Amino acid sequence: MQLVIFGGLTFGIAFIATVVGLAIVAYLNHISLMDLTSLKSEDFAKPEFTGIVRGFLIVQFLGFFVLPSLIFAYLADPRPLQFCGLKKPDRKGFILLGILIMLCSYMMVEWLGIVNQQLVQNFFGKNARDWIEKGESDVNGTLQNILKMNNVKDLLISIFFVGVLAAIGEEIFFRGIVQRIFIQVFKNPWWGIIVTASIFSAIHGQFLGFIPRMILGIILGALYWYSGSLWTSIAGHLTFNGLQILLVYYNIIDTSQQTAGINNKYMAIIGIIFMIIVVLLMNYLRKRSVTSYSLVYNSTE
Repeated sequence: MQLVIFGGLTFGIAFIATVVGLAIVAYLNHISLMDLTSLKSEDFAKPEFTGIVRGFLIVQFLGFFVLPSLIFAYLADPRPLQFCGLKKPDRKGFILLGILIMLCSYMMVEWLGIVNQQLVQNFFGKNARDWIEKGESDVNGTLQNILKMNNVKDLLISIFFVGVLAAIGEEIFFRGIVQRIFIQVFKNPWWGIIVTASIFSAIHGQFLGFIPRMILGIILGALYWYSGSLWTSIAGHLTFNGLQILLVYYNIIDTSQQTAGINNKYMAIIGIIFMIIVVLLMNYLRKRSVTSYSLVYNSTE
């Protein structure tokens, strides 16, 4: 029932916020609402539409992620912030440990991205590959527009839009509410974490990176569950996105081919090594955790 209510609340608020938000974005960018809604995916890669893209990100952050989550938390519990995980971690050092885990996961995720691309190339038909690559190209074009940075000011703006907004909004929505509901549905933390991570990855619409993004979702979900605080996963999410932005800013990687210059064989070795490190660190977090199903849900069942 909570899942149904939250879904209806999300779509209702998102619809209203989108209508109002698009009108505001159109006004601020001196474009008619009709012209704004007629823009195509490839238009968002053009520099002249950077302000519109940023406006869309703010509308998405507030209308789709934050407002539905906080309103649902307010209706569901007398302590809404604690309900969606916005409280101190159960132990000191959990946030720093979460940041370390996400830093170590970077090379593992890069390797999994290569594996994902090879699976698509080898097991999907041409029509499916063309559809996936078209969607990937549209998203990458928009991302390159946002991440076009010529100075420190541009860097900070990119960190705000791609790092801060995504970390806070997506974590409150997916881990704070969706994951909480699915764990209660399945009566099992890991099933709830995995299902939420799958939805988290699919909703991005980038299927060349579905596997690594799902693994990231699982790691973020586990960080939240074992630390007892959404701030741990928010800090980890921000760290990962921020690292990517810095690597783009210093021309170490580009958004179209993030592992350029590294042989796939060596990438696999590096990825597996860091996967082992991440597993060991997560196991350490699990052993120090005081979280249990009964402790989290005893007041709601």
